[in-house]
Amino acid sequence: MLKERIPLGIICAMPEEIAALLGDMTGIERRELAGREVLTGQLFGRPVAMIESGIGKVAAAMTATLLLDGLRCRAIVMSGVAGGIDPALAIGDLVVAQRLIQHDYGRLQAGGFTPFRPAVPPFGPGRNDYAFELPDGMLTRIHAALDGFTLPSLPTDLVGVDARAPVIKVGTIVSGDQFINDEDVRGRLQREFGAHACEMEGAAVAQVAEAFGVPAIVIRSLSDLAGSDSHLDFGKFVTAVAPTAAKVVERLVPVLD
Repeated sequence: MLKERIPLGIICAMPEEIAALLGDMTGIERRELAGREVLTGQLFGRPVAMIESGIGKVAAAMTATLLLDGLRCRAIVMSGVAGGIDPALAIGDLVVAQRLIQHDYGRLQAGGFTPFRPAVPPFGPGRNDYAFELPDGMLTRIHAALDGFTLPSLPTDLVGVDARAPVIKVGTIVSGDQFINDEDVRGRLQREFGAHACEMEGAAVAQVAEAFGVPAIVIRSLSDLAGSDSHLDFGKFVTAVAPTAAKVVERLVPVLD
């Protein structure tokens, strides 16, 4: 067990996402925490502990708990890729989560799906407090940190010469234990939750962070558009877009000071 306090915990679900940050990390030591490899060192001049969580809400929640309880981290950043939900967004764009929602937690009935706040029994009238929201003060600091910042363009052999410049959206990310590969589901997630992107971990990390009373920022580059071709786009773009999220991590880490 690691005894020292590491101020900032970094979670990535996949090795490609870890690799996007490793080039900026110095003084790396590889150690073990509850059977997980922990990379400790300096990232953008700050002491961090970085762990690959694996895919899904349970894996992410367990990893966040290890960082917050085992290392007593004072904040969490999750960096990686996601599927685009908002039709105005494109592969290579980036979403910073203002709201995080577990889109697969709630009551499934003949009339459809009713979301509930995670850990609350999904019975009785539907509730509207199922989202994990960033505090207003932190949201203001995020907007200030990203003001004037431009994302790098993806290679033209991937997106074509006519692709627009990537954009940053501060908005809603939904999380669930499914890889979304369906246009109808993509449309439902936008209609019901106002989602801009979907992934499989962020809202679970937010739930754990709230329980520990610490902030969590989730940063996601879009590797696919969560439609019928998402399984093809993901493999093609995941390595190319993961470094985009890493660049935004550098901008937003000071927000957590």
